[in-house]
Amino acid sequence: MWLYYLLLAAILLWGAHIAWRWKQAKDFAPQLLALRKESGELPAHVDEKEFTDLYVRAEGPRAATYIYTCGAFLAVGLPPLSSVYNSVWQTFWRLSGGSPVFEQGTLIHTFSFFLAFMALSILILAIAMRRYYTLMPPNLRQVIRNLKDAHS
Repeated sequence: MWLYYLLLAAILLWGAHIAWRWKQAKDFAPQLLALRKESGELPAHVDEKEFTDLYVRAEGPRAATYIYTCGAFLAVGLPPLSSVYNSVWQTFWRLSGGSPVFEQGTLIHTFSFFLAFMALSILILAIAMRRYYTLMPPNLRQVIRNLKDAHS
């Protein structure tokens, strides 16, 4: 049980690290805006709030956030999901007559659990990556070009 608590602590630390990276990106945006205004890449009247929002959207750790969300869901959700899987397995095992070959804990049960968990992992990652690429914001170069065009 203490190993599970250690896993939860690691997940919380990982989440705190990603939140810190989001904060760093937000804190860096005004400095970058000032540098881009000084160099003439952006007009002087570009709003700091607008640039910060666009910069964080473009350069924030989005991929790391998606990976973290999937990993945390699978790590925290594995015990309840394995209980559901084993309950369904036990029900079908009893309904089929209780053959010792398919008893819980045998090689076929363990292998099918592995396949089910891998299928679930692939499904969750596929959903996350589809969402990631569907909602992908422009990169920083495009943000600067769009701001320059909009405020010129």
